Amino acid sequence: MERRVIDPEKRRQVQRTTTRAVVGITLVIGVYVLYATITKNLSIVVFQAMLMVFVAAYAVLNDFVEPYRLGIFEGMTVGQKTGFMKILALDVVGIGAVLYWIIGMGDAENANSSIFPLLIYIISAQWKRRFRPEFEGTDGEEQDSDNN
Repeated sequence: MERRVIDPEKRRQVQRTTTRAVVGITLVIGVYVLYATITKNLSIVVFQAMLMVFVAAYAVLNDFVEPYRLGIFEGMTVGQKTGFMKILALDVVGIGAVLYWIIGMGDAENANSSIFPLLIYIISAQWKRRFRPEFEGTDGEEQDSDNN
């Protein structure tokens, strides 16, 4: 199988754009929390919706927008498609768990609920990292050198 090489500078540029978008969404949530704290008028439904949008946007940016901008979807092999399907399956599990936790946070009965859904998300995120080189068609060494 031919190994794909992704330009490290282009990868950094794309990741910077994704980081800016995530920081922007985080700032919007932070401004809302600050406003709600000052006015003592926090709508849990609005807060939950903002968190859900954040979680969904993060997944879309990392799993669809970044690979598209890096050209990974072009000429995908069967192995890469399999890696992408594994990542999507883990997204469904992890994001579903986080959304379940977010929905339960406004319920008074679940106020002391466990953080088990967050643990599921963390584990699924770690497994996604293992399948990313398979999806990108790169080897793990290139990924490790980019992260250092």
